[in-house]
Amino acid sequence: MKYSLAILAILLGNISCIFAQWGVIPPIPTIDNKGNRTQTYPHVTIVSSNVQNLINQVSITNLEDDIRYMQNLGIREAQSSAAFQTQNWLYDKLVSFGMDAYIHRFTSSMAPANGDTIEAGNVVAVKLGTEFPDQFIIISSHYDHQSGPGADDNASGTAGVVECARIISQTETKRSIIFVPFNAEENWMHGSVPFANKCAEENMNILGVFNLDMLGFYPATGYGEIKMFTGHSVINQKLFEYHQQIANLYIPEVPTFKFSFGDVFGADHSSFIWNDYPALYIGDIEYIDIHPCYHQPCDTIGEFGGVNNLSLVEAFVKATIASVVELANGWLPPQNFSAVSRVNEVMLSWDEMPETSLYKVYKNNLLLTETTSNYYMDNNVALGETYSYFVKGIKTGSLEESNPSNIDSIVFSPPLTIPYTLDLESNMEELKYWWAKSWSVWSPTTGPKFLYSPNTEFGIMELDWFSIPENTPDITLRIIARDASSTGIMQSTHAFVEVTSDRKTWHKIAKNIDFNRTQPDTLMVSLNRFTGSSFFQLRIRLGCHGTRHDVGRLYLFSLDIDHTPVSIKENKYSYFKGLQVYPNPSTGKITVKTESENSYSLGVYDLNGKRILFKNAFQDGELDLSALSKGTYLIEVSREKHQVAKKIVIQ
Repeated sequence: MKYSLAILAILLGNISCIFAQWGVIPPIPTIDNKGNRTQTYPHVTIVSSNVQNLINQVSITNLEDDIRYMQNLGIREAQSSAAFQTQNWLYDKLVSFGMDAYIHRFTSSMAPANGDTIEAGNVVAVKLGTEFPDQFIIISSHYDHQSGPGADDNASGTAGVVECARIISQTETKRSIIFVPFNAEENWMHGSVPFANKCAEENMNILGVFNLDMLGFYPATGYGEIKMFTGHSVINQKLFEYHQQIANLYIPEVPTFKFSFGDVFGADHSSFIWNDYPALYIGDIEYIDIHPCYHQPCDTIGEFGGVNNLSLVEAFVKATIASVVELANGWLPPQNFSAVSRVNEVMLSWDEMPETSLYKVYKNNLLLTETTSNYYMDNNVALGETYSYFVKGIKTGSLEESNPSNIDSIVFSPPLTIPYTLDLESNMEELKYWWAKSWSVWSPTTGPKFLYSPNTEFGIMELDWFSIPENTPDITLRIIARDASSTGIMQSTHAFVEVTSDRKTWHKIAKNIDFNRTQPDTLMVSLNRFTGSSFFQLRIRLGCHGTRHDVGRLYLFSLDIDHTPVSIKENKYSYFKGLQVYPNPSTGKITVKTESENSYSLGVYDLNGKRILFKNAFQDGELDLSALSKGTYLIEVSREKHQVAKKIVIQ
């Protein structure tokens, strides 16, 4: 499921990408994660012999064999036995490369509840980095298909992930790499959404996601020599620029371009973008309108099938390997750069970067200073003026200059006085000033207007800063809004109220005001956990991705920040960090270990997903399976909404 055309309508806290004929948006929770929206990437100009050696190992024979294997299983619908067989085959493949693997289980809303069986899940293998194991890069695909053999959609992308894993697993990388073929993408990303949500809930540092989806179709006539296309949107722009640079450096004979229509909406990379992680769609969907076998029985390998060009599959895989390995071992530009207003100055700060001896600070694109510290105070500023800052690193020894950090632009302003009230309905000039500090097009007759084009799918409205002294008893944010547009009420997805104390991490404190056509809606959020912040700022963020062809309007009618207390229920997440089952193989008695301090459900299933044994309240410890016949089984542990499974062999 991938679509290249969307119509967007926006209300404050109420944003939706509408597809009249394609179903509903999956639920996107408000997860207070940092994400990597400001991630920047290495500048690579020289071919590495190690990377060149790796991409030379890509085998068209392997790719064809793996695509054909999945094609021959028939329709791999998410809840089918063919999908379960594919899951088990992928698990064995990834384990055979020497990596630890597990099955990330999820409950699909597309299937009836049945305690006697389980559905196929996401197959996950992790290659840990040697220097920065908590920094992750993901290579993903989906292996399910609803309406045919699915050779192109998406046995081709899944074969690509397997080939990437086979090759990359045999080389050291400084950063960790996750290989994950998802299930249930065709059911509207029901596999990748909970996985990406889990990453966000654990606040994982994900530098980028490379999602391989449909790699093998190229038009027979009219398009010349083969070329590769990749999805892009605002949050992906830096990742795309990096990937394009690397791909064209290593595979110049098959050049890489942006999709002509913008990004793709409705594929597994979307699940990560919704959680503020940069993610690329990599595949042949540039030609979706003339793809004769898209979601058709003819989606097979062959001249007139869905996979009609194995050389294109090979090129996509080579480009992915080159980008991922260069990023996994690369020298990054300064990260998490921010510019924060103080009373008489702007404080600039960024992360200290390994292998970096000097930092060059830029203001409005001019060199401001050079420093060995990871901060700088700029006191040459004037109230009401806009300043844009970024920093570059100088590499120790070689004196190589890095790519720029993220750019942070601010209007230097005095602190607001609390209590503070802003009535925007009666003060449109104030709203014009506030919103104009970000990116909107102003219309005096219709109010603030958001014009969406392929590269402007993201809007931020920032309030001026203030401090919250330690002796503040209670502080509450109130937003009152009502729907004043004619576009109607639509399902909410991802518009956020966010706050920060450093302009690096923006905390999501609320999502989606539910509008009433006639009555205002009030949102009340406690800000007490930020008491003591010398700098505090609030913004309203509207975000989506893809090609947009409509206009939305925002109507904000009252905003108050005062000292009236309000209680707020905070979300708590409790997930398994890992699952160990040993010895494996076993003669029957095994130890099951998770990082959970509480009891959990444990099930044992055969390789068809049928339940053999179930324990409702199991705690880490010994499990006796000696009564089972010799063979291979799946052990699943589950608590609340999270399940993890691994294979166990009984000898």
